[in-house]
Amino acid sequence: MAAEFMAQKEKIAGINIADGVVSATHVVRRGRKKIMLTHAGWMEYAPDATDEEIVQVIRKLWKKTRMPTRTVCCGMHTRSMCLKYFRYPDLAPRELQSALNLEAEETLQLPPDEIALDWHLNRPKSDPYTSSGEQLHGFLVAVEKKEVNRQLNLLKRAGLYPVITDVGSTSICNTFLALRGDKVNQNNAVCIVNLSRFNADISILYNDHYIYPRTIISRSSEWATKVQYLIENISDALLYYHVKVDKAPVTQLVLTGFVPDDPEFMNQVHDSIGLPTEVWTPAKDENFQVAPKLDAEVGDEVLSPLMTVSLGLGLRDD
Repeated sequence: MAAEFMAQKEKIAGINIADGVVSATHVVRRGRKKIMLTHAGWMEYAPDATDEEIVQVIRKLWKKTRMPTRTVCCGMHTRSMCLKYFRYPDLAPRELQSALNLEAEETLQLPPDEIALDWHLNRPKSDPYTSSGEQLHGFLVAVEKKEVNRQLNLLKRAGLYPVITDVGSTSICNTFLALRGDKVNQNNAVCIVNLSRFNADISILYNDHYIYPRTIISRSSEWATKVQYLIENISDALLYYHVKVDKAPVTQLVLTGFVPDDPEFMNQVHDSIGLPTEVWTPAKDENFQVAPKLDAEVGDEVLSPLMTVSLGLGLRDD
């Protein structure tokens, strides 16, 4: 999801506010596949914290991390969010917004003036501006407008300048493509699952950079006790992808975030899904670097699963 207001390129930090934690990152690209983390950190806030208390946490985090910019890409999290794949083979491009408006109204059961929506089109790199109706497929993101306004107001009150709003699924895909983009092409797709405290973002990357996303909600932060629920949803996403989205085979399952340490958890996921399965920590990837000064200051803090989404948000500099 992108709401972009910048006329020129400038430094952007990623900030994620969810599940009682504010995390922030600033990264720079080093060549085609390498990225370096220059500033990072996270701070917790109470589950019943007021907006003013969250604003104070953001301010303290910015001071603590000495972020080089106040321009930010922020993550949007709400249980009522509509994240929905669409394909319109015969629709004229000029009719797309009207069709998606109707989808959002039907899903959220809200009048159009109370909905904020955006969409991502899966377009070929060779023809990114095609007007062919056959290319009108991607995913819709819609949320109650007051949720967006509340978050933007929090950031502005903290002295930040939000220019992009993104969601967890695309954030994780940003990071994977930046570090391991060569693993996704027209013949190989990858299923990436990010486990946060109370939800899981399931994203299938295919055809170089196309995305099929799905988010599931958990009432418990203990994924070890929800393994069957997770397996069922991953299986459903894979089945829908193969039947409705694309025929490129998914060749790998990648888990990241709060992945339980218990080997039995991984064994059960691997055996049930039937794909080569890997636990991936972006900050430990061979193409990921931590600036020496930051490494000396915070050490393993940057390896925390709490940083996973904000890393991808920090890559939204284009």
